Amino acid sequence: MIEIIKGNIFATEAQTIVNTVNCVGVMGAGIAYEFRLRYPKMYERYVEICNAKQLQIGTLWIYKTDSKWILNFPTKYDWKYESKVEYLKIGLQKFIETYKEKGIQSIAFPILGASNGGIPETISIEIMKRYLSNCDIKVEIYQYDPSAYDDLFLNFKNIFNSLPEKTIVEKSGLRIDFVKKLKDALQNDYIRSMSRLLTVKGIGEVT
Repeated sequence: MIEIIKGNIFATEAQTIVNTVNCVGVMGAGIAYEFRLRYPKMYERYVEICNAKQLQIGTLWIYKTDSKWILNFPTKYDWKYESKVEYLKIGLQKFIETYKEKGIQSIAFPILGASNGGIPETISIEIMKRYLSNCDIKVEIYQYDPSAYDDLFLNFKNIFNSLPEKTIVEKSGLRIDFVKKLKDALQNDYIRSMSRLLTVKGIGEVT
């Protein structure tokens, strides 16, 4: 019941989406940053949990919203370091042991520990298949496709482009040159997600 999909994980119809996190309270890049933008209250709670040292490798924390459940899955202790294969195995084993009692009915995973984690995709997918094949629910594994459109980004782009620059300056506190830089970046079809927008020189998290 495992399906590998190339695309944007946020387009899934699965009940639960997996967010790969560290244990020190930072969601500063990649998929974790996208989750932070979508679910700011979850991010605030995540920071509190990490500050209390309650999130460790093998601890899976579910955050529930009206539309989706988010399964926060630690793949590294600190964002500064790479993920380790054994961390994936510990977390996946915990998932297999607990998903039924948690009420998870379908789930979408990114490729655990890949990208910013440093684990090769082929190795991660092999490990994930080995463990997740023991599930009796629908499991999706998403290979990130940077060319796939992101619903949050499209909404942002449409709203931003519909507003006069003066209004954006007044409401956001950004200087007019940064507003123009954003406007220019949003015309680039290469940029199709919020995290990719951050790769534009001169546009950072504050912007």
